[in-house]
Amino acid sequence: MDSSELLVIPFFLTGASIGSFLNVVADRLPAGQSLVRPRSACPACGHELSKLDLIPIVSYLGLRGKCRYCRAHIPARIAVIEAITGLLFAALYLQFDFGLD
Repeated sequence: MDSSELLVIPFFLTGASIGSFLNVVADRLPAGQSLVRPRSACPACGHELSKLDLIPIVSYLGLRGKCRYCRAHIPARIAVIEAITGLLFAALYLQFDFGLD
């Protein structure tokens, strides 16, 4: 892998982060809630999620799809949207070879 191909990793991570934000939009906008406040919380127990709980894809896999605090199920669509968005960003980078400039 040359250095330009390694740039696919930050593109994937950026896409996964945007996918995480898209999940927030999908959950809060229809309910008329703010996209910024309050911080993300478990819908089952209401516990505010820590920074470690909010790492796209990794947190879902690490917690095996369950809340760290109450063990309630977290919908798989959360990780799927993050992964698909990350893969889309990576594919766009590979297809169009976006440079740092």
